[in-house]
Amino acid sequence: MMLVWSGSVSAQEKPGPPQAEKEPPKAPAPPLFPRHRRGIYRNAAGDELIDATPQSPPLATDDPGVPDNGEYELNFGFHLDHAKGVQRIDLLGVDANYGVLPVVAGYKLPTQLKLEFPVAAARESGEPLTVGVGAAVLGVKLNFYTDEGRGISVSVYPQVEFPAPGGHGVEKGLAEQGQTLILPLLVAREFHAFTFVFNGGLEKPLHDADRETTSEFGVGFGRAFTRKVAAMIELRTESTLDFKRERLVFVNAGFIHGVRNIIVYTNVGHSLFADDGLGHTYAGVGIKLLIDPGKKHARP
Repeated sequence: MMLVWSGSVSAQEKPGPPQAEKEPPKAPAPPLFPRHRRGIYRNAAGDELIDATPQSPPLATDDPGVPDNGEYELNFGFHLDHAKGVQRIDLLGVDANYGVLPVVAGYKLPTQLKLEFPVAAARESGEPLTVGVGAAVLGVKLNFYTDEGRGISVSVYPQVEFPAPGGHGVEKGLAEQGQTLILPLLVAREFHAFTFVFNGGLEKPLHDADRETTSEFGVGFGRAFTRKVAAMIELRTESTLDFKRERLVFVNAGFIHGVRNIIVYTNVGHSLFADDGLGHTYAGVGIKLLIDPGKKHARP
């Protein structure tokens, strides 16, 4: 019995064949279209590149992107809407934006706070040039969906437009009476060769019985041609909800160029159809600054 027991113990203690070591888990593949900063940003290789996403400005069509948390995006521009006998000019458009990152239901929601107003001028045939402060805009852009694997980003951008207090814009014909509630949806899809953006929204006038609710749709395509130069183009439509009044269709091209820590932009466009029967020519130029107070200098 002792011999049998000792033999069984020796058999149990005999080491078995060596087991293969488990391979460490593989790191997930990097996303095909990682989220990047606006303006000039650095890619994974450390190269500086310009953001070629169709955006406002220089286009009217906007992208879903927002400034990083704690960053300011400041746009200063000149814009002209010229038609036979009628001119509307934004002598100095100021578009100030600030990025925040609130936590909603445990989810970090990239958000942009917006304030916009122009020093504007208008003139009709035979009339003197009128100068004043145009309509101001307050808005909040909520970038609620981003898929870096497929390059898809979606935002909603509720805004309210109103005559600037003390600017007498309504009396001077530089702003509409009452307020306007603007509710757009912004979608972007990145491809390797270009970036596509879609906008669709409603504009609902408040406290002004003479205006109707209108719809707006826009599509844009953007592509970088060098590391610091990009071009973009848009097709945009506006009309009442029954597509019978206040109709406007126009095409517009924009160009942006990074110069050190400044983005310079310009645009030129023309109407394809307008209910007022006039051909409208659009042109603009401006600069874009992205400022991070945590850094010593403004960065593009």
